[in-house]
Amino acid sequence: MPGPGSLDSLSSSLSTYPLAALPGQSAAFDTEPPDQSLTVVGQPRIDLEITSTGPSSTLFLSLWEVESSGPVLPRRLVAPVRVDVTPGQPTTVAVDLPGGTRQMPTGSTRRVLVTATDAAYSGPDEVRADRVRVTGPGLGRPGRHRCHSGLEQPPGSRDGRDSRCAGPPAARARSPGSAVPPGPAPGARRLVDVPPAIEGLVKAYPDGHRAVDDVSWRAESGQVVGLLGPNGAGKTTTLRMVMGLIRPDAGTVHVLGQPVTAGAPVLRRVGAPVEGPGFLPHLSGRANLVSYWAATGNPAGEARMDEALEIAALGDAIDRPVKAYSRGMRQRPGIAQAMLGMPEVLILDEPTNGLDPPQIAAMRPMLARYAEGGRTVVVSSHLLAEVEMTCSHVVVMHAGRVPAAGSVDELGVAEGRNLESVFLSTIAGAGDGSHLNRVRPR
Repeated sequence: MPGPGSLDSLSSSLSTYPLAALPGQSAAFDTEPPDQSLTVVGQPRIDLEITSTGPSSTLFLSLWEVESSGPVLPRRLVAPVRVDVTPGQPTTVAVDLPGGTRQMPTGSTRRVLVTATDAAYSGPDEVRADRVRVTGPGLGRPGRHRCHSGLEQPPGSRDGRDSRCAGPPAARARSPGSAVPPGPAPGARRLVDVPPAIEGLVKAYPDGHRAVDDVSWRAESGQVVGLLGPNGAGKTTTLRMVMGLIRPDAGTVHVLGQPVTAGAPVLRRVGAPVEGPGFLPHLSGRANLVSYWAATGNPAGEARMDEALEIAALGDAIDRPVKAYSRGMRQRPGIAQAMLGMPEVLILDEPTNGLDPPQIAAMRPMLARYAEGGRTVVVSSHLLAEVEMTCSHVVVMHAGRVPAAGSVDELGVAEGRNLESVFLSTIAGAGDGSHLNRVRPR
């Protein structure tokens, strides 16, 4: 792999980076910190010159964010590349890195890590030595060499021994992209203080069925919002778009003023158990939570483990093996996992599934306590009575639409009607506009 001087320091408190950047099997190329905050959009591309002792070279590239606590890999994605070469002769190849939208605060740094191995792939068995350096067509600032990604190689590094690069990474998709100073996206300025804001979401299946059809609603700080509707109403599909797991066909999702896309940095401020927590049964609940937090690459001191466990009210069960938990009890450490770090927005999809009545009753104050202090909780459910007793606000979904949304009082429950009667009358008239207590999303 690269010659002397090409390896970057591996000292880091994070477990993931030292495992990726193995000595002798990796090279790191860093950017210079930008002098202003940037929003980088598109798919970065980097040109590498590879000189190998073998007839081919297999490499893996990843794009890291270098923070004060160490390098972080936000999207957990790697770009593999296999290049046929003439032994001893340099070969240039353009590599497209995982795309997306990334924020680059003033003074921040990005790192392209090139490695000879990756745990997710089976590599070649042949022994070889590779030498890698960044090249690029065209010029950046005078005296510097610019790659497609905007990585610039300082003068004096053209012999390949200096793997440090400089300059803010630009980005491009199929056509040259751009890095622009951060400004509010359309509507973002008025959304900056709104935890989640959903506007005009549409998601259709290939057969033309619209699972989500022009859905708009918001949740405010300090609220426990119930996303209420029958099975098939589009609740889970909506939440998956809110979490950046699937892409909407139309509409926008903003969290705390930032647009949500797959791997968006703002999603670090959202807690959500996705398709179950996936705990290891032989470990205790506490050990599972500690392992999960370590795998995120975040500093241990930011987990706020004791606070999450207190809210989840697991008691002595937290130190028992997960395999000894009942099905309902397994929900609690899953919710505690989503609470680690105390994110501003907590999203729970049908959290009462498998819980018995005492466990359901215990969850009500848990969610209310989490929302205290300005955090926001969004809970999807089809259990009307539980939503009525748990949530301060309700968004009613039916057949992919939102016929009503507002506080529990605004929907008419405080006028002597329970949420069940309000809900049934609302969806009964959703098709012809005759439903009662319609409240437009605010």
